[in-house]
This record gives sequence, C-alpha cells and structure tokens, in this order.
Amino acid sequence: MDSLKKQIIEANIEEGIPFAGGSAQFMYFELDDVLANRLNRQQEVPHRHSYQEIIWIRVGAVKHLLDDNLVEHSAQTILIIPKGRIHSLIPTPDCRGVAIRFTEEFLATPSHLLFSQFIGHTALQLNNQQAAGISAYCSLLACECHHADPFNLHAARYLLSALIAKLEEIRLMSAQLKPRDVNLTLCIWNRFNTILEQKFKVEHAVSFYASELGISPRKLGEVVKLYAGKHASTAIDDRLIVEAKRLILFSNLTIKEIAFNLGFEEHSYFSKVFKKVAGATPSDFKQRHLLA
Repeated sequence: MDSLKKQIIEANIEEGIPFAGGSAQFMYFELDDVLANRLNRQQEVPHRHSYQEIIWIRVGAVKHLLDDNLVEHSAQTILIIPKGRIHSLIPTPDCRGVAIRFTEEFLATPSHLLFSQFIGHTALQLNNQQAAGISAYCSLLACECHHADPFNLHAARYLLSALIAKLEEIRLMSAQLKPRDVNLTLCIWNRFNTILEQKFKVEHAVSFYASELGISPRKLGEVVKLYAGKHASTAIDDRLIVEAKRLILFSNLTIKEIAFNLGFEEHSYFSKVFKKVAGATPSDFKQRHLLA
C-alpha cells in the first residue's frame, strides 16, 4: 500500500480524454475501442478525482482498484466513484461503456446531494430492464453534450439528476429493504432533505432537524446513515459547503461575507468546516479555481 500511495496522482475532469462533450464541471464520453485498448495497455496509475464519476460497463469487463480493493466487474455494471477515492480502472480490450464526470455544483438538485448516497455502495449490477432505462438516460445526455451549447447545459443538469435518482432507486432495490422499512424511513429522509434545503443557512445542528421531524437525533442519524451512508451532521456540512463553493465560484462575495451568509458567526470556524469537507481552505479553493 505504501508503494501505491507514492504513485497516486490528482486528476482533473478532462484528464486523459481525447474527445468529450461537456464543460469544466460536467463531461460525458464513450469508452470505445481506442480508449479501452489504451487503458488496457497503459495500466492506469491509481489516482483520485476532484469530481464525481459514474461509469457504465455495457460490454466486456474491468478490473477496478478502489482504495486497496481490487474487484473484477462484468458487463451491465454501474461503477460509482465518489471524489477523493483512490482508484484505477483496467478494462478488457473489448470493454465498451459510458463515463460521466461532474462536480456537485453542476447538479440541478444539490439539496439532495444524491451522489453522496453511494458512499459504501460503489457498484450496481443491472438487469436487462434496468439497463434499458439507463441506456435511455445516457442517450439523451449524449445528445445534449454533443449538440448543445457547452455554456448552456441546463437540460443536461436535469437529465443527470434524473439519472442519479434512478440509480438511487436501483440501489435501494438491491439493498432489499422491506417495503415497511422503506415506507417508514423514506418519508423521514425526504422531509429531512426538504427542511435542510429551507434551513441549512441558519440551522446547523442535528437536534434542530430531529425536533422539526418529531424524532430523536439518534433516529435521524440512523435514517441518514441508511440513505446517505454518512452521519447527519456530515450531511448538513456537505450541503453548506456545496453552497459555499457555488458562492465562491459564482458570486462577488468575500469569504467572510459567504461565512456570514451561511450562518457562521466565526469566519475561522467556517474555514475549519470548509477544509474538513473540501480538503482545502476557502481561500485556497478560490485561488485554485482562479488559476485553472
């Protein structure tokens, strides 16, 4: 593992892609014979992304190293690769598929942070009916990426959010939750997200959301863990930092003003939370994107 760590590289959203449709925050491309053969020959170096990635293996197979686990996946598998995870992909020469890369800021529905629900659920095996549905979404995304204005990808935003929602539906089915369990917990999960979207700028405590839902903080934590694979406090912090990133990138507010806008009385505490979630201080994050 030590030797692996020495080889890790940081990948940007366009790393190693000869042709792709999209923008700096979103990219869609086909895993064709040229790319599959190149990745097979070159044995991709383990790396981590600053973006999220969905890979659909339609034909053939891949060996996927995720952190320190090497797993072989067959056709009709969806790979979910959250940002920051160390991984490498070695496809068979006959492998064909689709890859979608995006930042959280690109999603049309950031309030639900749908992609983050896949932490701990990194591969989904599709049946024929599910594969047909995913294929339809991918066809529409491909059309948008290759024919739409790259600076006007609003339709792609909503298509991507719909695709992720469908994948979440498949994930829940594969988890084999009993209908009664889903009915009891899904309502809490959806209401939590609704209240979080309304109140995240002013309410940062798990106890507030639990009180609004009429349940204990422990029960809320169990539900968030079930659907998002993380603590309730982390889900709240994640929503705050997605909004912070948007304001840093797309507004003229100072870091101090953004902290105040998001309900932080202490600028230093905002920076601490931001660094914990994003891996960099707000100033470093802003500087990195100014230089990009």
